[in-house]
Amino acid sequence: MHQLLKINDMIKKKINELLKIVEELQQEYKKYDKKFTLDGRLIGDIGEVLAMEKYQIQLYNKVKTKYDAVTEYDNTEVQIKATMGNSVWYPRDYHPKLFLAIEISPSGESIELYNGETSPFHDYIKSRTRNPNYNYYTITKGKLIELNKKVDKNSKIKQRSK
Repeated sequence: MHQLLKINDMIKKKINELLKIVEELQQEYKKYDKKFTLDGRLIGDIGEVLAMEKYQIQLYNKVKTKYDAVTEYDNTEVQIKATMGNSVWYPRDYHPKLFLAIEISPSGESIELYNGETSPFHDYIKSRTRNPNYNYYTITKGKLIELNKKVDKNSKIKQRSK
């Protein structure tokens, strides 16, 4: 029982630390209405902020259906997906104008998995079995990297100068 209490105390302490970090992130990026909640939005919100720092995009100030940002150079809408796992979700019901998928490394760096217009997804999606119970396809990092090689280089979201 004593061991269980120690674990419980440790978990409570770590949750409090996480919530403090979330609060700091919310204050830093409140202009963009990022919540950084621990219920699944955390990785997505971190990914969006990392993408904004690396690419010439501006995040929307409020959550918007289907898109997270616009390019700064021609105002094209962008959907951003981030992962620390092996896959990201891609919508079934529409093809975003521009799609940016990144992996967040354990060191906090963003690694581009996919960047650009979504026509390479069209044939891939057609070949997938549709399950009407889900609104998204799960696409692995390997498949994203493969599809990214087919993207028209002129459609890629421009990176910021270093």
